[in-house]
Amino acid sequence: MTALAVLLAAVGLADLLPRWRHLGGIAVTIAGSLALGLEWHTLWILPVVTVVLVIWLDAADHASTAGTVGLAVVGVAFIALSPILEVTDAPISGWYRDLAVPGLADLPLDRAALGLGVLLFLTTAANVVVRQALEATGPQVLATEKTLRGGRLLGPLERWLVFGFAVSGQVGAIAVVVAAKGILRFPEISQDSKDGMRAEYVLVGSFVSWALALVLVPLF
Repeated sequence: MTALAVLLAAVGLADLLPRWRHLGGIAVTIAGSLALGLEWHTLWILPVVTVVLVIWLDAADHASTAGTVGLAVVGVAFIALSPILEVTDAPISGWYRDLAVPGLADLPLDRAALGLGVLLFLTTAANVVVRQALEATGPQVLATEKTLRGGRLLGPLERWLVFGFAVSGQVGAIAVVVAAKGILRFPEISQDSKDGMRAEYVLVGSFVSWALALVLVPLF
């Protein structure tokens, strides 16, 4: 899953660095590919990730879904090609093995890299996908964002928690996160108008956000 890890990390970090996003994303692509040991026959991954990154950032600026579609298509392709893209001797493998972190002792380097890539993507880049889903439901629902601003901050936190609990098999803890989200949003939803736009905003945003956190869990 090395190629997918590089892709998600590049997109995720680019969204975290608004002033240097293109440069930062490309730097992560190159550095990640070298550190994880992608060989000469896989160097085609670099231009592919770069193209996806540019399309993603341009689409985010113009409220287009092209970036999300491109990311999904290339991500699925990388997963399908993972058996021939895996590396066995990454330059940082020795450093990784020497880390005194009990939780990483039995975790392969490529899965650890993928986990980091997923976390970076779930931070702010995932907000772009959630916003696109809200836009698809109609401008009235998206307009509710002006009165429910906490979603942009709560979104990354709940995605990290859901992803972490899912990977560790703590399904019950995910239920606690969902319940806490409902309790937190209840006062705002209870003041909803007859059209139910606040409730729709919270439900659509929450389900898409949780789906993004869970979609790659089977790879771990």
